[in-house]
Amino acid sequence: MISVIIPCHNAARFVERAIRSVLVQSYKHIEIILVNNNSTDNTLEILERYASSYPGKVWVLDEKKPGAPAARNTGLKKARGEWIQYLDADDELMPNKLSHQFNITALHPETGVIAGGCILNYYNTGNPEEIRRTVDHHIWRGLINSKLGITSSNLWNRAALNGAGGWDENITSSQEYDLLFRLLKNGVVIITDPDVNTIIHFSDNSISKSKDKEKIKRILDNRINFRVRIRTELKLIGMLTAELEECIDNYIYMEIMRNYFDVPAYAKVLLKKFPYRIPFHRAALLKSKMQVKRLRTRIRNYIIR
Repeated sequence: MISVIIPCHNAARFVERAIRSVLVQSYKHIEIILVNNNSTDNTLEILERYASSYPGKVWVLDEKKPGAPAARNTGLKKARGEWIQYLDADDELMPNKLSHQFNITALHPETGVIAGGCILNYYNTGNPEEIRRTVDHHIWRGLINSKLGITSSNLWNRAALNGAGGWDENITSSQEYDLLFRLLKNGVVIITDPDVNTIIHFSDNSISKSKDKEKIKRILDNRINFRVRIRTELKLIGMLTAELEECIDNYIYMEIMRNYFDVPAYAKVLLKKFPYRIPFHRAALLKSKMQVKRLRTRIRNYIIR
């Protein structure tokens, strides 16, 4: 059985799309656990309607602690399936997602996580933008570069999740990558799935497009400190190759430059704080690429206002 866990906070506008995408899956041996998380709209009413329509298959739980990690952990405690499919309430699964990844687990019984690709759907007023995001077959490099899938595109083994202590309820960004890191440290096998069977929807107010400078700083710190932790772990286990060292340096530099125009003074502090071993010509090229990308984004956002 696969247990599908959907945390829901004020999700009335889109949660039915997520639920329906699960109900039409070609893989039928599922249960759906809907976790209401302090919703103040009519989310709970919608969830209870589905529970009434699908008794024994759809369950509604309540979690008062704010945040998706707490809601996911509550769902995990209730789950009966050997495999866990987390699904954010504003995302959706393609019809064969579960059957496809479940078949991979049959071929690789040692697997603890199937890391899958996804489609990122950014939508502004009349200006949808779709990006196909694939995974990296090199597990540690994929972890460093955030290319081991995301929460909704992956399939997770319940025993492995419990062994890692579930989701960290105290962090506010990159939560699935913190979990993947702890799973790797526990020796869990992660298999990459090149197929794309998940659609992730982002709106203008998503964290990744935030204009709150303090929030940007916190997220930037979280992402950089996470790569520092990975570097420390790789050194400890004797797996810090020159390639992975450069990969970490590149990621940190790119992340700082990506946020340079939003928090320039803080970015300058970070550039001095971290000793980079990137050749000057490489750093200059990365910087110019980020500036061009940033300019394109600003022009696009200006046009659609």
